[in-house]
Amino acid sequence: MYKIAAFITFDKSLEKKVLRQKFLVKRKFGNQIYLNHPVHLTLFTINIKKLSSLKKIYQKFNNKILKNTFTIQINKTGVFLNDPLTKGHTLYYGLKQNNLLMQAQMKHLKFINRHLSVEKNKKIFNSTKLENNYKKYGFPFAGKIWVPHITVASINGIKEDHVFIQKFLKSKINCKSVLKKIEFYKVNNDNHQFLFRTNII
Repeated sequence: MYKIAAFITFDKSLEKKVLRQKFLVKRKFGNQIYLNHPVHLTLFTINIKKLSSLKKIYQKFNNKILKNTFTIQINKTGVFLNDPLTKGHTLYYGLKQNNLLMQAQMKHLKFINRHLSVEKNKKIFNSTKLENNYKKYGFPFAGKIWVPHITVASINGIKEDHVFIQKFLKSKINCKSVLKKIEFYKVNNDNHQFLFRTNII
């Protein structure tokens, strides 16, 4: 099985803001989880059998979908305390709710699941909703349960009320970005191999 991630990337000005915060984390705490990942928003991750099959179905998909773009607003900071995936505290930039983004996620997940075999039988979740989403789409955080975000880093070895976290949560961000494409990557731990781009909706 190959782990595949669907990423949305951003313009240089937003990318610089996130990279600046990543630099502050690294200077203060050293190497941490997600620090070396490219600046992105994860639409979803799935496990599939064949990489070539994914690209092949999207060559047909692109001829049938709208070429529209849309704008998102990044307007808050947040933290996933005691992140179950990392065992640390995951700092992120959050988005104003955007229904088009939610629709794009579901459209692509449904399309892939109609045409490819997606792994759905290896994970057990402590939430019925997560479990059902995983069994249906191969990705637990689908639909309304999804929290779109841009991850900075996940910091291990500090308390929830650490001054660095509190300062980050009080910091301000308010910028917009036009979304045009989704980028698919093959993921192996911290290594991200670019595969192809496709239209977002």
